[in-house]
Amino acid sequence: MTQEPEYYKPQPLPPRDGARAGGHQPNGGYRQGGFQQNPGASQWGQPRQGPAVVNVVGGKSALLSYVLWFFLGWLGVHKFYLQQPFQGIFYVLLWAIGWFTTPIIIGWFILGLWGLLMIIDLFLIPLRVAQLNARLARRVNGY
Repeated sequence: MTQEPEYYKPQPLPPRDGARAGGHQPNGGYRQGGFQQNPGASQWGQPRQGPAVVNVVGGKSALLSYVLWFFLGWLGVHKFYLQQPFQGIFYVLLWAIGWFTTPIIIGWFILGLWGLLMIIDLFLIPLRVAQLNARLARRVNGY
């Protein structure tokens, strides 16, 4: 078995608020268990130099999309959640027209098309969620 790279091993955090730990170096670095912090890097409570790290909050959830698909898919609610309102309206119209025209047989074909689109959505939901979350991340990060 090969040995794990150095960056796989857990590293301790530097001490907070200027507390002195056994590994504190006089030159501003912190050394314990192989971890050497850059002496010019920020410590706890000090402003960080370099680009800001932003956690994207408010992205779309694939799990919620599947729940909406399962319980309210006949209304196309999952399409509205995934920012595809015209497709959501199309799903509602297909479902309504299909059920209203079932007595004259043509409605079964329309409902078959609606069912086929619902099955296709099973595979496309993760791709759409990833696309929306990537767009949100680009917008937040200024790209």
